[in-house]
Amino acid sequence: MTGKVLFVDDDAAMRDVVGSALGRRDFEVLCHASGIDAMATLADHEFDAIVTDLKMQGMDGLEFCRRVMERRPNVPVIVITAFGSMETAVGAIRAGAYDFIAKPLQMDDLVFRLTRAVQHRRLGEEV
Repeated sequence: MTGKVLFVDDDAAMRDVVGSALGRRDFEVLCHASGIDAMATLADHEFDAIVTDLKMQGMDGLEFCRRVMERRPNVPVIVITAFGSMETAVGAIRAGAYDFIAKPLQMDDLVFRLTRAVQHRRLGEEV
């Protein structure tokens, strides 16, 4: 297994596509449609990395990222969005994001960044 990933996106089709694609690449993936549901899962489960959409109903990706950093600062969060701009990327990094990816997602790019994020977390645990 490459790592355990929490994927948060309110778009069901995106959850299905990304969840399946990451699963085929040996990631263990748990998907949620909202940041609120994901926070509840995060309270009871360990993850090597988190991927979240930026624009979601209820809690947006930046707020979700901030809350993750408060509770699990050692878990890298990758923020994805179709509304990518330099300002948005800076906002995500300020919220604690490990990385930022603009949509449309290129699966090889996401896998590369996730692998790097998981390695970063594991290295931090070793140190």
